[in-house]
Amino acid sequence: MNAIRRATAPVVGVLAGAVAATSLLLGGNATATESNVADDRFAIREVIDRHQMYIDLRDADSYANLYAKDGHYRSPFGSADGRSEIKAMFIDLAEKGFTKGKRHMTGPAMIEVNGATATARSWYWVAETEAEHAVYATGTYTDKLRKVNGKWEIVQRVQALDELAPNRQ
Repeated sequence: MNAIRRATAPVVGVLAGAVAATSLLLGGNATATESNVADDRFAIREVIDRHQMYIDLRDADSYANLYAKDGHYRSPFGSADGRSEIKAMFIDLAEKGFTKGKRHMTGPAMIEVNGATATARSWYWVAETEAEHAVYATGTYTDKLRKVNGKWEIVQRVQALDELAPNRQ
């Protein structure tokens, strides 16, 4: 038992130092509101990341449950309204092989929280993993989210593809 206490003591010390440093960075006056916004931004980032992971895990239920019951999804590949349509679209695209051999990733995100609503804009890229290792597509997600019973949900996601530069001759 003493070995466990000795091993965890440095970890506790590092965590305490991180809390103190965060307080200093926030001007020494970190409030519950600032802390809540940081927690909300982290939770929203989790939603954004899980969105991509569930595509690659082929988990239609978890994917659809990231959306509000009245959520909307718009993309060049399809549109759907409500969880059941979003799930059906997900399954249809997967069955057609649309996501086969792809890895979906999200890059940087700008997240603005305003109480129980938020907006997020993030860049994404899709990698080809079977035919060759290459970037398949890139683009932007623009999201509207809301917090319901402590859980952030996507109210609207609009996906846009980056346009390729015209060939120069």
